Parts: sequence; structure tokens; C-alpha cells
Amino acid sequence: MYKLTHIYKSFADKQVLSDINLTLHNEVVALIGKNGAGKTTLLKILLGEVEPDDGNVQKNGAVGYVPQHPKFGKTIADCFDVSIEQWRIDIALEEVGLDKQMDFLTCKLSGGQKTRLSIAMVLAVNNQPDVLLLDEPTNNLDAKALKWLKSFVKGFRGAVVIVSHDRTFINDTATKILELSKGKLSIYPGDYDAYRDQKDLEAEQALVAYEASLEERKRLQNVIVRKRSDSDHTHKHIKRSDNDKAQRDYFKNRVTRGLGQQVRALQTRLDQLDDLEKPDVAKFYTITLTGKSHDSKLLIKFEDAVMDFLARKKLPNLEVHGHDRVRVCGVNGSGKSTLLRLAAGILQADRGEVIVGLNISVGYLSQDTDGLDTQLTALENLEQTDAHTTDIYREARALGLKPDELKKKPSELSRGQQTKLSFAKLLLARHDLLILDEPTNHLDIPTRESIESALQNYKGAILLASHDEYFAQSVGITKEINLYIGE
Repeated sequence: MYKLTHIYKSFADKQVLSDINLTLHNEVVALIGKNGAGKTTLLKILLGEVEPDDGNVQKNGAVGYVPQHPKFGKTIADCFDVSIEQWRIDIALEEVGLDKQMDFLTCKLSGGQKTRLSIAMVLAVNNQPDVLLLDEPTNNLDAKALKWLKSFVKGFRGAVVIVSHDRTFINDTATKILELSKGKLSIYPGDYDAYRDQKDLEAEQALVAYEASLEERKRLQNVIVRKRSDSDHTHKHIKRSDNDKAQRDYFKNRVTRGLGQQVRALQTRLDQLDDLEKPDVAKFYTITLTGKSHDSKLLIKFEDAVMDFLARKKLPNLEVHGHDRVRVCGVNGSGKSTLLRLAAGILQADRGEVIVGLNISVGYLSQDTDGLDTQLTALENLEQTDAHTTDIYREARALGLKPDELKKKPSELSRGQQTKLSFAKLLLARHDLLILDEPTNHLDIPTRESIESALQNYKGAILLASHDEYFAQSVGITKEINLYIGE
């Protein structure tokens, strides 16, 4: 068992973790939260790399950690400390199903094989850790690698803490959701969908309660004004007596005290309503994604297109019409990004044709956000779309881009913020076809869900490559094209 009790942690003047309480048993839990919420700090406290400012950490057993970006040696053998016995390494490699020679070059491993190796590096040190921490383990994994990882996590004999934005993976593995928000940890039983249903209910209730508090606040203000007015009116009409000023003052003071107590009680209630936290209005911002509707008009067509450098060389014949939502599937290296770059006009086919319909506007979002002008600020990039300033700030805010971030150049933003900026630029242009290459990379879950909502209402067509199964299903894919290496 692993237990955190009343954990606090701050950096400089920022409180990152506040009164965190958590007990881990032999279960799979998913730790979620916005980028910068403190998830990595919490992982490092669990691992013992960071000491909390206050609170107690009760650790019984070994903890293994697989970072988001593991450091590999040149060969598989170089990934393991020389002090580790070979039999432990062999058992670890067998446990993860990595059947490669020790002198095999790590640069030649696929994304899935590298994930297996990173887990084996942990298992070889700790044999079978009691707690396994996985930081974004599904990044850039194809369907085959994801299937293996799900099986491994579900079969692990201990506690597993997953930090992930992959909602399908969370649904398939986790039995509990840990949400880190504003330094607080909330625990929800069940998978991601159950968590989402509960959060939607909480958001609705919070909004209803806040709107009711505004009405009550208005009512109390009116009552207080009326009570004070009644007090003044009563003072003016207390019966005068020529020789009884003391009696007159007595009644005036009594009325004043009575009304004053009522007003103070009302004012206290009003102050309590003022303290009621306003719901996060960002949750209720919506992204507006416009696009032209072309019904069944042909937007783009692949006709015997060939790229000689691809292992498969010939790409499948493909047509995208007015409202189509086409997903390009395949293992890493099968040519998905190449197909999208051909469709976007970034590449030209060695043979065959890629035909774009007449007067069709195509928007393209690459994995590397290379559609941004690095010499301009974020705001200047968005202004290139000729959108109205009000629209620019609205879409930026809905995606989580702050006004001060719009003053920065793309190179000064995180990868996640660069992706948000690229998407905002795409949203502000009126395209008939959106070509999206792994659009959810580096995005936190709230931003993914905002984009999903926008794409659900989009009138144009979509050509998508994504490992994010949840995202793909949410945007309403109508057709899938599978690429196979070697065909």
C-alpha cells in the first residue's frame, strides 16, 4: 500500500499541491488534469524525487517510473546499468515481449518497441515494483502497440498510476480517475466516461447554483434598501410629546437596533453569496468552426498516386466528397503523414495524380505545427487569416490561449500551446476541407474536447490521421482507409 496524507507543495509563490490525500492499492488509476496542473510534481513525490513542503508519504515497497521521454543508450544493452545481472535483464525483456539481441540499435526500434524497452528498464531494476508510474505511455503508439500496452497494464500485479490524455486507453484500463485541478485532488470511481458524466453534472449544478445566487443576491440587496428606508420613515413618524424627549429617544433607539440587526443579518448572507465561486466560464466558451457545405461535390481525389520512397510506394485510390469524414489508419511508417501532405499540396506524387476540386479551400494541420510563421507573434499569425479582432480573441480564449501568450512568438510557447495556436489559425479561416495530422498531440483533455465539439458542428469535410481513438469517434468518422506496409 502507498499512502499520501495532507501533502502540500509550492514553487516560489505558486501553490501547486494543496492537502492531497491518496491511498493506492493493487489497481489501475488515471491521473488527469490540464497541462501545468501539477501532475508531474505529484508523480515525483510518489517516486521520492521531490519532497513535499508538508504532509506524510507512507511507502511500502518499490516504485517504478517510466517517463514520457525515456533516455535510451545506443544499443539495448546500453540501456541497462552494468550492475544489473543479465538474468534480470532477460526476464524483464521477456516480460514485455521484446525479442531483440542485446546489441540491437535502439534507433531502429519502433515506437511500440521503445515503450516495451522503457518498461523493461524499470522491471530489471525493481523486478516487480509494487507501484508503476507511467507518464504519457501511449504517445505515438499505433494500434498494435496500444493493444499490447493495455494487456500489460491490466495484467500488472500491483498499483499502476497512468498520466495520460488518451481517453480510450483510460477507459480500457483504469478503474478510478484522479483529477488534479487548482492544486486539489478529486477522486472519481469508474472509467473516463463515468468521470465525464459526473463532471458534466457537477458543471450544470454549479452553473444553476451560481445563477440562483445572483438572483438571491439581487433580492437581498432590495430587502436591505427597503429595511433602511423603513427605518428612516419610522424615525420621522414617532409620535412627538412636548415633555417626553427621553421616551421618544427610547423608541427611536429600539427601532434602530431592531432594524440594524435585521440589516446586519441580511448583509452577512449577502457577503456569503459574494464568496460563492463563479464557475469556470472557460468551460462554457465554444469554438466556432465555419466551413462551406458542398453536399456531394468532389473535393479531392487520389488516382494511382505513387511515392517511390515509401515501402508501399503506391497509395490507395481515394475520393473525399462534401461532408465526408475520412480517417487514414495504419501502423507507424505506413505512409499516413505522406498521404496527408500530398492531399495538402505540400508534396507532389512521383507518378499518378492528386486532384483538388475547383475553388476548394484546404486547411492543413501538421504534427510539427510548421504552418506558423516563427518571425511573427502568435497574434500576428492569427491576424494573417484576416479575421476580426474580436473573433481572434474569442477563439484563442476558447482554446486556452491567454492574451499575454498571444504577444509571444511560437518558439516561446510550449508544444501544446503551439498546437493550440495552429488550430486557432485553422479555425479562423473558412476552409472546405480540413486535413489533420495527429491534431491532439500535446493537447490536454479539456482542449481536445473543445476541438471535438467544434469539429462536430463543422460543415465541411475532414481527412484525419490520429492515434486518438476517442477523438476520431467523437468527430464522426464516416470512412476509414487502411494503409499496409509493403503493399
